[in-house]
Amino acid sequence: MTNKSLNNKSLIKKVQISLGIYISSILVLLIIAYGMGCRDTYIAGYSLNPDTTTHNSTIFNEIVDADSSVHWYVKLYDGELWCYFHNRYEMVKRVRR
Repeated sequence: MTNKSLNNKSLIKKVQISLGIYISSILVLLIIAYGMGCRDTYIAGYSLNPDTTTHNSTIFNEIVDADSSVHWYVKLYDGELWCYFHNRYEMVKRVRR
């Protein structure tokens, strides 16, 4: 065997080992991603189960007023906010209990 032939075999062996490590790493990452993914009726912390909210709003802060009317807001603070349930601006004032 020549020196060139030994270098080629050594190079092929190193490539095979590197490829095996690469494929194994991808497989481990896919298994981890699968384990952390969708569970039950939750995706990234948002519930898809209609029983968890009154009107199935999962991306809004659902507020039920004293007169039982429902409001959907993205952020909650005192002032005029857009209600996505009623599609209009509404004056909001937080009441601490």
